[in-house]
Amino acid sequence: MQELRYSLEQNSFNKRVFAQTFGNFELFVDGKPVAFKYTKTKEVVAVLVNNRGAQTTNGELIACLWEDDGDPEKKSSYLSNLRQDLQNTFTHLKLNGIITKQRGSMAINVDKIECDLYDWLDKQKESRYHYLGDYMNQYSWPEYRHAELDEISYALYDE
Repeated sequence: MQELRYSLEQNSFNKRVFAQTFGNFELFVDGKPVAFKYTKTKEVVAVLVNNRGAQTTNGELIACLWEDDGDPEKKSSYLSNLRQDLQNTFTHLKLNGIITKQRGSMAINVDKIECDLYDWLDKQKESRYHYLGDYMNQYSWPEYRHAELDEISYALYDE
């Protein structure tokens, strides 16, 4: 009954987009996993979700996606393809405004998605999601965020 007082836009349970970060990363729209043309496009979204709305430069994306794998200049063209795939997929799903772009950088609009990470960081013990030590398991680059979440979790449950 409490939730009936709020409009659909204010009620985060009714957002079309859900980003799952605990365990393996997955992006859902209307309850279904999003299929991108390139597998790395999903990883671009994971980086943006991990950065929690901060603008992420092309250089930062290249560093995360390919780490020490080759020449960053050669990866710029591939990154352009990934950015276009992201745009095309979100346009097809009618998700305008989910990604904010500036020249050479992009960010996720955190107000337009529901995310287990965001909810847990905001509400902690009252969150409907629980961090159990797993965070974006399929990627190596979020190790610092993973360590941060472990510290928060230990402090939270040691109280």
